[in-house]
Amino acid sequence: MYQKTKKKTKKKKTKKKTKKKKKKKTKKKKKKKKKTKKKKTKKKKKKKKTKKKKKKKTKKKKKKTKKKKKTKKKTKKNKKEKTKKKKTMKKKKTKKKTKKKKKKKKTKKKKTKKKKKKTKKKTKKKKKTKKKKKKTKKKKKKKTMKKKIMKKTMKKKKKTMKNKKTMEKKTMK
Repeated sequence: MYQKTKKKTKKKKTKKKTKKKKKKKTKKKKKKKKKTKKKKTKKKKKKKKTKKKKKKKTKKKKKKTKKKKKTKKKTKKNKKEKTKKKKTMKKKKTKKKTKKKKKKKKTKKKKTKKKKKKTKKKTKKKKKTKKKKKKTKKKKKKKTMKKKIMKKTMKKKKKTMKNKKTMEKKTMK
């Protein structure tokens, strides 16, 4: 008995009953799905429509044909007057043409004079190039002369060496 009561007293002293605060359950809001799928399908349909667009046929405009007016028969006097006017007009036109031809001849002469001046300038340039060529020739000559001199000296040296050797041999004998 003793033990049982001891246990009871211990429980009373140590363990305090504390009320646990209940956590409020927060309801998670469900995310509404965006209606994107429907939009995408609509766009696809539009694209298909653009591909299947037919080219507009351009209608060719028909040329309007002018109808000839019916001419009434006129008196002989009127016809004669018209022919006279035509003849005078032709004469005036021919006079103008001759004046134009004369002007053309004058312009041609001016062009030829300009061409002659250009040729003179070209000849002057050619003289300068000739001088340059002469300089190059001189340089080449100098180089060749040096080579020739070197060859001659080398030959002389060889000869002297040979002579010395022969002299030595003779003395030895």
